[in-house]
Amino acid sequence: MSILASQPLLTHTKLHTHPPQLRRSRLTMSVALALLTLAPVSVQAAPPLAENNGDITSDAAMPSTRLDPIVVTATRSERALSEAPVALQVLSRQQLDDNHAHTLKEALALLPNVYLREVHGKTGYEVSMQGFTGDQVLVLIDGLPITASTGSTVNLNQYMNMDIEQIEVVQGAASAQFGSAAMGGVINIITKPIGAATGHITTEIASNGRQNPSGKKLDANKRYVEASVEGALDKNQRFHARLSGSYLDNNGLSLDHEAWPRLKDASEQSQVSARFSYHPDGKGISDNDDSRLVKNSQYWLEANHYKEDDVSRFNYYVAPRYLAQQRDEHITKQRFSVGARADITPHVHNRSKTYRLSAQALHEEYQSESNTKTQQTITSARDTDISTTLAQAQLDLPELLLSDKHIHLIQVGGQVQQDKLSQTKNKFSELISDNVSRDVGELYIQDDWLIGDNWEVLSGIRYQNDEDFGGHTAPKVSLKYNHLDASGRDHVFRSSIGGGYRVPNLKERYYVFDHSNLGYKVMGNPYLQPETSTSYQIGYQGQLSDSVNLTVNGFYNEVNDLIQTDEDNATFDGNIAIYKYMNVDSAKTYGGDIGIDWQVDERAKLQASYAYLKTHNNVTDTELTYKPNHKAMLALDYQINDKLQLIPRLNYESKQLINTSEQAYSPSWWTLDSKLNYDATANLSLYAAINNIFDVQRDVTDTSDYRPIDNREWLLGASYHW
Repeated sequence: MSILASQPLLTHTKLHTHPPQLRRSRLTMSVALALLTLAPVSVQAAPPLAENNGDITSDAAMPSTRLDPIVVTATRSERALSEAPVALQVLSRQQLDDNHAHTLKEALALLPNVYLREVHGKTGYEVSMQGFTGDQVLVLIDGLPITASTGSTVNLNQYMNMDIEQIEVVQGAASAQFGSAAMGGVINIITKPIGAATGHITTEIASNGRQNPSGKKLDANKRYVEASVEGALDKNQRFHARLSGSYLDNNGLSLDHEAWPRLKDASEQSQVSARFSYHPDGKGISDNDDSRLVKNSQYWLEANHYKEDDVSRFNYYVAPRYLAQQRDEHITKQRFSVGARADITPHVHNRSKTYRLSAQALHEEYQSESNTKTQQTITSARDTDISTTLAQAQLDLPELLLSDKHIHLIQVGGQVQQDKLSQTKNKFSELISDNVSRDVGELYIQDDWLIGDNWEVLSGIRYQNDEDFGGHTAPKVSLKYNHLDASGRDHVFRSSIGGGYRVPNLKERYYVFDHSNLGYKVMGNPYLQPETSTSYQIGYQGQLSDSVNLTVNGFYNEVNDLIQTDEDNATFDGNIAIYKYMNVDSAKTYGGDIGIDWQVDERAKLQASYAYLKTHNNVTDTELTYKPNHKAMLALDYQINDKLQLIPRLNYESKQLINTSEQAYSPSWWTLDSKLNYDATANLSLYAAINNIFDVQRDVTDTSDYRPIDNREWLLGASYHW
């Protein structure tokens, strides 16, 4: 399945009038609803610059024939979901709310072909798609990257979902508009547009029973609260603002609350975000005034502050006894972004054509202070500072109409980015080089060629110039065919071929990951070469009947110079094993997924999905590690009555290879979650949940067991909107 990311979208359905070249047959209401809940969906992309508040309408008020959500990932321009040339998965705000997904990790767990794995040595999770690790998946907020905290891996726990409108996911290297690190795909978090004056507060408590570290089964082991307020600041609605915040406190897990070690780290997270937008037109100027050179202009800025405190408790064996160890990590992130978008219509010889110009800039600082104590004495003090500075722009050219059946929509754009890394342990640098930074510039051009009413070809090329690795060009092309059968049902076929490219990140090249107290070091390698890939995607999406929708996708990826830690060729410094990042000659991943969405009746909707993944290291002639072959999901959305909703979800993941030399596998597992949502009033909703009903959990005595770390969880919550 393909997944790509884009900029802020409307998660509400929207009455969307396309120019003539984009007018296509619309899916019926049942199909559109199905597409929103099925994993794979097709989409295009646009920048996250517009609030578009005037276009937002409630789902309940929309006529069914107009229900067609807008997406932006893939071409960075607003497109109806059913018209996107690239296969895309979408998680809507409603799905996040119904399933109480408060972090990005909890949100992505709802997708059938997105895999989650704990970040090694950290509190949190990384994503894997189509056999690619989190280092090779690009995670964005409104089209701007999130700073990676470990290597180039984004910790999915470190983004809280309070302002999300929807999440768009494109798998594989399918778009020329996204560059380095997007070999495995793109995840784009689209934030909500600021609407009328409104606000909300949500609070939640949860217990893990016998594994509460307090030793009391009924204690609130996890507490969550979020709140936001937003609206127009003037009567003409030119200025809008939003202030939001969230807080999550998780005490972790303990198998024996009287013993020192903890199974799961304690974590306390808080996030505050402020957004301000300016629309010069406001309510007083008509967009139909053809005499104006600049129309539909929008400007925005956003500031976000994130703070996290983690406590890890474990024992370390030093003959002849175990010593109590504790690692305290304090993390802060400051993120500042600005953007603008405008339609420019010059008038030449009484003729006019419209250009759309958008631009964005980002600066993000990530700081981590990690202290490890042995019997309350600090033995290791590690400080990390990572910064990302980026500016990007895109110009959408006027449509090029060659004939009634051949229309070209051309976009050109580029970006510049600088990354910096500083890391010390006990005041001494842990980097091979004292000055560690990366500067890169990228340019792209993309053409969306509409051929008649049924065919569409999306092609593009991206050029990247890195100060250390020089220039590289990656082409992409996608093909879409629409077929309307005799019953008026849509059948969409898509395929794509794309080149992927990722330069080694700063940690892979320069970092000395010194865990001598645990018996090993991981060394950076400044001589690493960039990874390259060729990605093949093919898929079908269609309505089999008035109540059943089917999505089928397949993929094949060839990867060269894959970067991995060479665990089979360790050297030793005394008793310390030293591993090094190396380029593996080649590897391949292939597989596919199938999803069925069945509207059983007006109250019940059933979703079933299955994903297959196969990987092969061409050097060792083995599978890649941490890649389960099979994953399945079955979910029921049952509206018991007008106020009560039940959502049980069954998840399955097959065994996965953990260690190649020992051929050690982590066991397969099943989990069952169940949510119950109750609309007490028009403004107040209550909910309850039991997660991991079967209490499936890893065996901590088995180092190869990577089943879920969380045991059964009982949860209660409430949300009030005004």
